[in-house]
Amino acid sequence: MLASPLTLLRRLPPTVRVLIAGALVNRLGGFIGPYLAIVLRREFHLSPYQLGLLLTCYGAGSLVSILVGGVVADRLGRRLALLVSLLGGGALACAMGFAPSIRVFIPLLVLFGFVADLYRPAASSIIGDLLPPAQRAVGFAGLRTAINLGFAVGMAVGGVLADWSWRAMFIGDGVTTILYGLIVYFFVPETRPAASEAPERPPLARNESALALELGGLSGPPRPPASGFSPWRDPVCLQLALASFAFALAFHTNVTALPLTITVTAGYPAPVYGCLVGLNGLLIVLFEMSATDALRRFRRLRVAALGMLFVGVGYGITGFVMHWAWFLLTVVLWTAGEILSAPQKLAFIADWAPAESRGRYLSLIQATWSLATAVNPIVFLPLYARLGERAFWPLVALVTLPGCLLLLHLDRAADRPEKLRGLLVTS
Repeated sequence: MLASPLTLLRRLPPTVRVLIAGALVNRLGGFIGPYLAIVLRREFHLSPYQLGLLLTCYGAGSLVSILVGGVVADRLGRRLALLVSLLGGGALACAMGFAPSIRVFIPLLVLFGFVADLYRPAASSIIGDLLPPAQRAVGFAGLRTAINLGFAVGMAVGGVLADWSWRAMFIGDGVTTILYGLIVYFFVPETRPAASEAPERPPLARNESALALELGGLSGPPRPPASGFSPWRDPVCLQLALASFAFALAFHTNVTALPLTITVTAGYPAPVYGCLVGLNGLLIVLFEMSATDALRRFRRLRVAALGMLFVGVGYGITGFVMHWAWFLLTVVLWTAGEILSAPQKLAFIADWAPAESRGRYLSLIQATWSLATAVNPIVFLPLYARLGERAFWPLVALVTLPGCLLLLHLDRAADRPEKLRGLLVTS
């Protein structure tokens, strides 16, 4: 029998529960991202070219923000990264709400892009710091559940605010973000392991050498201590990042090509698309934590590979039948894939990363989603226009196949207790 999400939340440490509650508060007011393009076009009368350029700059800022956030979380502390991002981002959001002109608004928006996502690696690192390995996937699932629940409600409220007053929408986003920052300030302690407290790995020279050969014939001097590990020089992390990018690249099609298929090719009104894609968040809220807990006895990267296969099948069959019931089936399939895959990959990288480098490792994996968000429309929309429904969607499915194979390879080569450097809870 599946445990309920509330039961699973009660099993988590108080700090993790507070962190998850704060994430829910923050996402309840997450209005800016979904409605930014509408505000820029309707209120500031930007041309399509200007709009695209500004959104690209905003997206690039988000990507850099996530990567820098991992460094800040490891070098200066999880708590500092959270406070700078949440209090700074909230203040900038409120300032945009009072901006008197587009000349003032645009610099604030670009700066907001570089600050707003600094907190994401730090929040994930706290879960890795405080939870034992057996609970980490459930902890990540809990954080994702709060984000999806908050996003679903925030989308509805944000739509009302966007039509009533875009300034109130930005101020509301800023206030909820600052409230999350205050929750962190008063209730979330620092969890970053000090250099002297980082757990030492037992000698694994033979295993590490074998792993290096399995992962590309790497050889050379002994590896540096944990504090010297970089995800950019770690073949396991880079391969997981590649798999995560392939997953996100295919997954992001739900906001680029899928709305065109449902509203243009199939001829349904926009609310039908909104309800179908909104089901994704609802299913995550209802089932992700419970499913993740129930699957603990299975090897996690195999579960993640199965999830990626579900995503491929879900998108691959999208263009064959132009009926809402068929689209509903595809949404259920790729949502099941997300539920199976996302928390397992984060739990693995939290276990693989040395404790002192956990923020940087997690930030690299999380940054693949931002990169895919930027790459997908540039690559996939022209292919969609050229290939048509029947040929395009199977191509999206093929994108997920290398990721499945990489996850199965990492399951064999890296996901073994003697090779995982972050198994111990350090705080």
